[in-house]
Amino acid sequence: MREVKIGLVGIGEIGEVHARAYAGVPHARLCLAAGTRPEKAKELAAKLGGAPVYESYEALLADPGVEGVDICVPNHLHREFVVRALRAGKHVLCEKPIALTCEDADAMLQEAERAGRFLVVGHVLRFWPECVKTREAIAAGAIGQPLLISGRRLVALLEGTTGAEGWRHDPELSGGAVIDLQIHDLDLYCWLFGTPTAVVARGARSEDGAISHVFTVMDHPGGVTGFVEASFMMKGKMLDIGFRVLGTKGSIEYRFSPSAPMLHGLGTQAAAQAEPSLTLTETGGIPQALYTPEEDSFPLAMQRQVAHFAECVSAKRAPATATGEESRRALALCIAARRSCETGEVVRNPC
Repeated sequence: MREVKIGLVGIGEIGEVHARAYAGVPHARLCLAAGTRPEKAKELAAKLGGAPVYESYEALLADPGVEGVDICVPNHLHREFVVRALRAGKHVLCEKPIALTCEDADAMLQEAERAGRFLVVGHVLRFWPECVKTREAIAAGAIGQPLLISGRRLVALLEGTTGAEGWRHDPELSGGAVIDLQIHDLDLYCWLFGTPTAVVARGARSEDGAISHVFTVMDHPGGVTGFVEASFMMKGKMLDIGFRVLGTKGSIEYRFSPSAPMLHGLGTQAAAQAEPSLTLTETGGIPQALYTPEEDSFPLAMQRQVAHFAECVSAKRAPATATGEESRRALALCIAARRSCETGEVVRNPC
């Protein structure tokens, strides 16, 4: 495969995760934009074996050798940074959410079309081993007709972020739990079951007035109901993530158990996981292992995600998944959930 040069902008926690993931992608050569944190950029570059560092985003974009740009800046800046990269002729991987408004997302998609470049968004669950296995099992009829998916994403983020990551506390900058957090699950449910026809949600507000704990229910095609509970309001080191899919002939259950603290220091240190993280239970049977991890799923999924991006850039091929259009749909669902929280209404045809 042809080697490609990928530029990374935004070197906070998630940016560093992206950067480390490229180390496992042999056909990608990573470079960094120093931006507002030149010392952090140099430190990270050294950890990565001396990756080139550009003094500014402008300098990185001006290099014709850079074919793709991986954007990990705060959420409210996504439109600006994505549009600049597209106008410079670069393909783009942007961290989720694509944007905080559908207007911004539409502008980004229009710019990608004008530029003849692709925009892929970091919906990492599409590369998560347990989620991929779940999709395959459902498609193979392992649980019969799917009826319901119920998930949770409960984290102590408001306690775990300070300093340069403090923007996450402001929903005007991050989108809050309704957008920044539950978008993972809403996109996953669409990937599994299709675009919902109705959304209803209820939420609890944190002291700053933001909806920081949300329950969302969606009606998917084929009579499938999707439910997710997402929260930034947990305390301590809470990191509780998982889902259960119920069908007419069985169920699939996933529980995320990292072997070390993950982003923002959340999660607890534990021995390497030897038990299955994904199980299938058929009618009258006992749980069977669908997937037993040999390493943490998060870094593995991130590596697969950036490898997919680099492969698309190398082959000059549009992404097969996590497209800008799909990401815009997930954002529209989050916005519909927020509207439902605020008004109490059921939002129909949200996309």
